[in-house]
Amino acid sequence: NYCELHKEECDRIANYDHSILPELDMSPAITNKQWAMFITLQLADIYSTYKGLQYDCVKELNPFLGESPSVTKMFVTKTAVLTPAIRHDMGRGNLHPKSIDQINMLMTLVVANNYDVYRRSKRNCTKIR
Repeated sequence: NYCELHKEECDRIANYDHSILPELDMSPAITNKQWAMFITLQLADIYSTYKGLQYDCVKELNPFLGESPSVTKMFVTKTAVLTPAIRHDMGRGNLHPKSIDQINMLMTLVVANNYDVYRRSKRNCTKIR
């Protein structure tokens, strides 16, 4: 056995101070497909919200946007909020493939709800735009 013959060296290695070495993040990266889905769902949220807001019975519920925001306002607000939040989380190592999958699942539900609101408003409400 090597350590029996070189006990001093093995003890030195076993007691090495690892705190001087940088910690490397070995977790898998978020894929281009996941980012593409994230962006697509953000745009689908804006579009589906816009479609619903064309009817008199539909109002935006996000208090930061007001009851009837423009597409530009929705896009700028999403970009202004999400970009620094994503950069912050990525810089701290808090954004992982599983997190993006969960966000994308939530956004899928949001978009599905928006289209449901749009379909119901198309049947039951008056188009104003």
